Amino acid sequence: MREQKIRYADAGMDIKKLVLCFAKRIWLAAAAGAAGAVIGGLVYLMVSVVPEAEREYQAMSKIYLDFAPDETGEVYQAYNGYTWNDLMATDPILDVTMQYLPKTYSREEVTGATKAEILSDLRLLTITVTTHDADSCNAILQATGQSLTDRGREAKEFHRIEVIQTTEAALVVADSRLVQAVLIGLVLGAVTALLGMLLYYVLDDRIMVAADLRQVTDVPFVGYGGVGGRLQEEYEAGLACLREKKGKVIVHALVQGEMLPPERWQVLCNAQGVVLEMPWGKVHGVYLSYVLEQFRLRECPVVGVAVGSADRRFLGRYYGRTD
Repeated sequence: MREQKIRYADAGMDIKKLVLCFAKRIWLAAAAGAAGAVIGGLVYLMVSVVPEAEREYQAMSKIYLDFAPDETGEVYQAYNGYTWNDLMATDPILDVTMQYLPKTYSREEVTGATKAEILSDLRLLTITVTTHDADSCNAILQATGQSLTDRGREAKEFHRIEVIQTTEAALVVADSRLVQAVLIGLVLGAVTALLGMLLYYVLDDRIMVAADLRQVTDVPFVGYGGVGGRLQEEYEAGLACLREKKGKVIVHALVQGEMLPPERWQVLCNAQGVVLEMPWGKVHGVYLSYVLEQFRLRECPVVGVAVGSADRRFLGRYYGRTD
């Protein structure tokens, strides 16, 4: 029997076969991407949802400051953004603010919730109140506005202070990144599936095409049996050619992991030749190598190998031909 050559290390990757196998399972990557998108969205929602007790509400007022005439400009310079933020916590303003609030409010609570700043025009003061409750937010903002209005009537630096715009307390919504989380989950899921498929097919040594057999043995490839059409005709012609040359040639259907009984070995070894026909994609190269060694040990002549019940569409795309 001809010596079999095993050349796994020397065999390159069959890119065309790899691409075709990927194409048949691309739906797995799509499904994994969809699952990743769902998981990404759920994880984001779980970590981003703020408990009710920790939610923040915010309300805002625009205050117009009508300054009294001052030729030196010292009044304008004194009431800048930093000064107003400090003034809101001083007794002349805070005491009045507390008078407009129920006794349940503390001075620390009011000063901690209130922020005063001059954004651009020195005559426009912005008051922002942030609390964990909408009602207290509105109450502190209203009390602060009334306190400043009183300040405008009493302080000599002003003609008046007037609240010109007020908003109701609204829930502070964090920057939503749900879309980004979904997209990240989609990409991670799809990429993970593709990498897993790549690893699987790179390590997969199942015999599907003649090139897979060339990595295991130099025994002639007879063809693809049980597929019909031109491929079937070529297989039968190849088998007839072998029988014409060798005489009695038996086609043995190779099954992955099968242990042959002694009587079957006797039948195969008494023939002038054996063609091992393995089902498409169901026999591994390493197992075929083992079987060939068993035939060699028994001096049972293997004169050909074949692939049966192959996928005609796959072979048509692989070889670029149709029947």
